[in-house]
Amino acid sequence: MTPHPEATAALRDKLGIPHDAPHVIIFAESSHWDPNWMWTSDEYFEKLVKPNLDQAIKALRTQPRRVYSVECMFFLRMYWDARPDQHETIRTLVNNGQLRITNSGVTTADTILPSTEALLRDLLIGQEWLRERGLNQEPSLAYFTDSFGMSPALPSLLNAAGFDRTAFTRVDGMSAMGSDWEPAKNFPRPGSTAETLETLKTTEFIWRDMNGAEVLAHWNIFTYGQGDMIAHKGMARLYLMPFPYREARSDRDVAGKIEGYARDLIPFSRTPYVFCPIGFDFVEPLDDLVGLLDRYNENHYAESGLWAVNAGLDDFLALVEPYRAQLPVVEMDPNPYWTGFYTARPLLKQRAYELTDALIYAEALSLLPQNQASADRVKEELAPSWWTSAASNHHDLITGTSPDEVIYGESFPWLEESLVEVARVIDRLSEGLDEPEPAPVDAALPDYDFHHNGQTLTVRTPYYEAVLSERHGGAITRLTSPDGEAWITEPSNDLVSYRDSGGLWRMGHEFRGGRWKVAEAASRTPATMTVEATPAGLAVHTTHHLNGETIRRTTWFRDDSPAIRCRVSGKAAAGYTINVRLYPGLAFNPLHMDAAGGVVTRPPTRVYDPTYWAFQHVAHLEGEEEGMAVLQRYPGAIAYQPRDGWVELVALRNATKEKAWGLVPILANPAKGEVRDPYDFDYAFQFIEGGDGVGPSLYTLPATLFPQREAPALFTVNREDVTITAVKPAWRGEGVIVRLVAPRAPGTVRLTSQSMPVEKAVLCDARERDLADLTVDDDHVTLEMTGTIATVRVM
Repeated sequence: MTPHPEATAALRDKLGIPHDAPHVIIFAESSHWDPNWMWTSDEYFEKLVKPNLDQAIKALRTQPRRVYSVECMFFLRMYWDARPDQHETIRTLVNNGQLRITNSGVTTADTILPSTEALLRDLLIGQEWLRERGLNQEPSLAYFTDSFGMSPALPSLLNAAGFDRTAFTRVDGMSAMGSDWEPAKNFPRPGSTAETLETLKTTEFIWRDMNGAEVLAHWNIFTYGQGDMIAHKGMARLYLMPFPYREARSDRDVAGKIEGYARDLIPFSRTPYVFCPIGFDFVEPLDDLVGLLDRYNENHYAESGLWAVNAGLDDFLALVEPYRAQLPVVEMDPNPYWTGFYTARPLLKQRAYELTDALIYAEALSLLPQNQASADRVKEELAPSWWTSAASNHHDLITGTSPDEVIYGESFPWLEESLVEVARVIDRLSEGLDEPEPAPVDAALPDYDFHHNGQTLTVRTPYYEAVLSERHGGAITRLTSPDGEAWITEPSNDLVSYRDSGGLWRMGHEFRGGRWKVAEAASRTPATMTVEATPAGLAVHTTHHLNGETIRRTTWFRDDSPAIRCRVSGKAAAGYTINVRLYPGLAFNPLHMDAAGGVVTRPPTRVYDPTYWAFQHVAHLEGEEEGMAVLQRYPGAIAYQPRDGWVELVALRNATKEKAWGLVPILANPAKGEVRDPYDFDYAFQFIEGGDGVGPSLYTLPATLFPQREAPALFTVNREDVTITAVKPAWRGEGVIVRLVAPRAPGTVRLTSQSMPVEKAVLCDARERDLADLTVDDDHVTLEMTGTIATVRVM
């Protein structure tokens, strides 16, 4: 292996790395700034971020070789607004690369829960904020420092936005500081991503997703603050856990730390380079970092053969890039890491989705002929709410992993206020538009085929026959196909309450000493069924009392759909989780589900038993001859337990704080929170043909079952497996931006304008940077979608 390929000679010279150095350890300094985790954003900014940045900027100005990294734009914008006297200094430091940008997003986002469009906008909005202020970095690296797992389709999503490199810390099966009350020998968990990477002996690899998209990836195997204590003694400088520490800056102390970090890292490197991050939450910049490393090189390099340098994570990956052929290709699904946050605080997640959807709708309205004159004004009006939408992707906001005082004092108000502002814009843009005529109140309803004898209810449609039992709490006790095949024979669509000692991040069975045990089930107590013919279908209502809380369930049956649509309304008691349970009577393997950026295939069980997998709207449980589709309006979690034959959806979760053995807190999960308001959990299920040959219409079904306000059809596509998720005025350059998304890479697509003449079309990335001209023929645009996401500029 050549120590240093010529492709990186200029970068090595810039960083001062000797050409013959056998090993190089790169220290990248940053500080992980969560906008609103344990405190509000303003509290963090005033107490920690502003002083941090003041110190960092001073250090950069006095040490020209020093590099300090900023992970996202949220607090950099607050600092920019608060310190106009620093604008020129910031511009100089960003443009000369000392103040390094390691992700163009507004936040370090969670990529599991937000929609694909919400995440792409996050990356665009932050990039535009930089560009509009003359801050010229356009990173090819997207760093997800502390996200709790990631979308398995993240390479597709990043490629679509023009990124080819990523880095992260948390993957399934790994041990993390303060996360578990069990010995390190129990990690990595068998069959996990952490085990795979440790077995491969690499922290650098090519991450390839199920659609073939690739990114050069780095894993912080020893956390994102591994090097924080390079000049200190003690356990940590993390602001929440400032265990007694003192400076230890002697040559001996610092050299010992540097060589210790290298000993840990070198066994996991396939290149001469290893990466040691400095940057736990809100840590202060180190005093004279460059001087400490220079002293080490002067006094110890000749003997150790290890060169230490301060640089950026992007520099590290640039040095690794020439060794790409020597790195393993890993088809990775870095989940499940923690799973409780998938469904914590569901109303907060709903509001985040509603805001993004409202903004997309308003943008489409602004492109109607009668509104085009005010398009620039609309863009300015929507900009603050788009920033809020992007901020809601944060891995401690949409996840709900902040304490009540932050969630109810800041997160909810942000979203609610933005929803009100966007609604005002929509009302104005909608003036004069034809409203769909409401159905007459006395309109004849379908003559549903059902029989209710006071004990059971039998419903017949062209697609199934369903029997519901009052003795079993209104559960479906039998569901058969039109030819009499039994799909369900045990009480299903049941509500099962679990005693859950987990909290905002984790379910109770995810950690040693946790509790996850069935407490009650609706099917154990009789319930009166109220039957009502409605425009939405034949509605069956039941009321249940679980752990002292009143829960209502409605099930709709329709003659024109094989899907059985349902709603569970209420809130779980504190310390409990309520799941919907189905017994389909079929064996499933594997499971397919949608994620941000594409569709993923997963096994029934991994790391945890049972395994609750996150999915956005569609889960397809594949059987040999028949399968089942489960659909939901908003992101949530699904589990399939082959041993007992049940499928569960998490409906209402109100686990308040992770505690082991009923009283011992988990240090890494300090926030406590309780659900205050009831929530409507909307879902549906239907039986489908077996095998993986499920039509693409399955992934568009939620929009039909859970109808939402439809934006004007300004463009159409010729394929049912491709959806237009946004049509908007360009934020960078000219024209109109059209976003196309498909569950899998679809090939050739024809895009047609319904509202404007198209003279030119350009393929661009989601940051609206032009890539290639496209063929235009009579207002039709032809493009080749080689991935799951394509962005087209039309003019």
